[in-house]
Amino acid sequence: MKDAIASILQARFPSRELDAIIAMSVFPALAELQVLDYGIWLHGDGSRVRALHYTRSREAAATLVPAGFWIESYGRMSVVAGPAGEWSGRHEQEPVALCLAALRSRTAPGPDKSGYPGHPKET
Repeated sequence: MKDAIASILQARFPSRELDAIIAMSVFPALAELQVLDYGIWLHGDGSRVRALHYTRSREAAATLVPAGFWIESYGRMSVVAGPAGEWSGRHEQEPVALCLAALRSRTAPGPDKSGYPGHPKET
């Protein structure tokens, strides 16, 4: 996830290469498939797996937001908020900003991790 966040921070424009990096960070099993092109993999059954256009489509970027979290948009800045806090992303392209905020939120503590509200404290 950290590599994908670093790639987004360096990105100037939406791209299929960046979409592929994001998809692989969210779906690590893609690394086991044969790469046909940026964002396109060949599944063992012969079908093709395609990354969504995360960096060009706000709707696609929104699929990266964890369940139970919500999105707030302020022009070039997107915020993903949830029980453990808020994570922001800023970029000229709104979908890229949302990708950044969503991936940052995925690194947050979850219900099964310490630091999450209501999680038993470690002793």
